Amino acid sequence: MLRANQSRPKLKNRPMIKIVLENPKSLWLLLLLPGLVYYAIISFQRANFWLYQFARKNKNIFNYATFIICLSFSLVSLVFALANPKAQYIRTVFSRSGINIAIGIDVSKSMLAEDEMLPKDEEKIFPIPNRLNRARACALNILGNLRGERVGVFMFASRGVEVIPLTGDYGYCRYLLKHINDASITLPGSDLKEAILTGLSMLEDAAPRQVRVIIIISDGEDITDNPEGLLEAANLSRSKGVPIYTVGVGKARSVFIPIRNYTRETIVDYYQDEEGNYLKTRLDQDKLQTIANMTRGIYYRVNEPQCEEKIISSILEHSQKVEYVKTKEAAWFHFSFILLFISWVSFGIAIILSQR
Repeated sequence: MLRANQSRPKLKNRPMIKIVLENPKSLWLLLLLPGLVYYAIISFQRANFWLYQFARKNKNIFNYATFIICLSFSLVSLVFALANPKAQYIRTVFSRSGINIAIGIDVSKSMLAEDEMLPKDEEKIFPIPNRLNRARACALNILGNLRGERVGVFMFASRGVEVIPLTGDYGYCRYLLKHINDASITLPGSDLKEAILTGLSMLEDAAPRQVRVIIIISDGEDITDNPEGLLEAANLSRSKGVPIYTVGVGKARSVFIPIRNYTRETIVDYYQDEEGNYLKTRLDQDKLQTIANMTRGIYYRVNEPQCEEKIISSILEHSQKVEYVKTKEAAWFHFSFILLFISWVSFGIAIILSQR
């Protein structure tokens, strides 16, 4: 027995496994199972009756019972696969730290030009294949390659606006990038100098010894007609040791900028200038290449294979000090493929048994 002054041993808190169904309504299909079993039994009785009448033989009840069990198991596995069950568990990962990245997305009107192709994975998220949605898809892919780095997002046109301060919450960044209305944020004109200054302002709070990087995703058009100001901003970034990686969006040939209706389904017109002439826009790679070269960054085309992976790899390669921290994070294990395989195998066995 324990004495009064003795304390009971504390139990260790074990992580609980959380299992959820993404499509629980699919389980209503299990109501088909009793009907299937009933129909199978009636079919067996009829087949056995006629077999005995003509051949004076009885069907093998064991084989038929196994057939019903396999067929039922196949149906149950298929229904649960449609419900998409998944289990949450805790895994240990090694995250990178000491790197701060500011991602700038051009939201000027020219980014509404529809001369880009979206990756298949992003077509459901961004149905309109314009430059802005391609830039947002690029930013999402960059987030997918991060492993613990702090990231912030800003948008710019004639001026820059910080949208997400430096954070490690990639989920919040993804949510915001996916749900921003492209029609409501686009503004006339873009100023690449303001983009650089906004990125530098976001990175001011980072520790001096940490790596600081700016990524600008733009079509390169600059309406300020002030190359001196752009060069001064690039030199300032270089003096602070902040490389700028630029990503070009759009085609080199001129295209019109469409205006869509409120449902975003149909093009109703094209943007015009004050004199009624239709506006044209094209990718200006020269300015983006100049910014990257001056700041010891690299220029990429957005449709270049593995563009986002190359950017992160280059940042890590040129970083003098990258710290790796052992952390734990929640992850999900999906059972759908396993259940589909079980359903397929069970159905195959049922078909074989039905031939006997």
